[in-house]
Amino acid sequence: MIHLLFLNFYFLKRKKNIKMKNIFPILSLVIVLLFSACEPQQDDAIELPAVPSNVSFTVTPVTTETNVFTFKNTTPETFLYQWDFGNGETAVGQEVQAYFPLKGDYNVTLKAFNDGGFGAGTQTINVAEDDSQPCAPGSLVEFLTGCDEQGWILLQDAGAYWVGPSDASQTWWANALDDVTTRYCAFDDEWIFKTTGEMVYDTKGDLWAEDYMGHDFLCVTDDELTGAAEAWKSGSYTYQALDGGTVEQLKLVGLGAFMGLPKATNGVELTDASPASSITYDIIDRGEDANGKYMELEVNMGAGIWRFKYVSN
Repeated sequence: MIHLLFLNFYFLKRKKNIKMKNIFPILSLVIVLLFSACEPQQDDAIELPAVPSNVSFTVTPVTTETNVFTFKNTTPETFLYQWDFGNGETAVGQEVQAYFPLKGDYNVTLKAFNDGGFGAGTQTINVAEDDSQPCAPGSLVEFLTGCDEQGWILLQDAGAYWVGPSDASQTWWANALDDVTTRYCAFDDEWIFKTTGEMVYDTKGDLWAEDYMGHDFLCVTDDELTGAAEAWKSGSYTYQALDGGTVEQLKLVGLGAFMGLPKATNGVELTDASPASSITYDIIDRGEDANGKYMELEVNMGAGIWRFKYVSN
């Protein structure tokens, strides 16, 4: 429209029968019409909702498991949920569970997100008693701890590490006998289980580190693990002896807790330093012979399974 108006003005000016003094009133009229014809542009911005102001959630004890609670978001019109349980554990999801092995008050915080951002809500829960797991004869706790405390190390032999497809129909890789020497820093690691529900991981000062941990498949000291990978050095965690129905299970709880290899987690094999907050292993074999107790753990990492063989120390 602007171009047309100024073209008209140009041709009017060129006509000999129109004097310049008559042009200015015409030009003024054009400018008035131009601005009166233009309407302010409509505001196309999308109005975002306010962040959640009243974040809420329910807390329900799990009657079949000691010191385990279910947390469920009740904040309306939200779509993402981040939990901090105040015990070193975190989780993501609308409904999650958390385990508190020791008595005390814990401040549980939920961040609930909508399109406008997030709001936070906190509740304090009370855990009345420590979880002193029963040590009944023949129980998994008795087997792991000896009703006091007991250490476990990798089997000092070929096949202590094994990985293959989910149906275990073939071997993708397994350690050779020579690896007991070349990977000495892995085969001297010790996992100590106590009836109090505590599991202590002792690297003896060094451990086997691979590329996802920031090292090139070699033995390193605890101090050489940096950043997120520090969670995989010596530390104290908690464990749960679970009845998984058809198979017994061992759940290790705490950021970085693992047995075997840190990268073998539930549903995924890690490719970077992203320690899991818990890992659950199926106990596919356990028993005792003339050399002592033994057990074999299995974890399905989605693309296949890892298995680890242990003996009591």
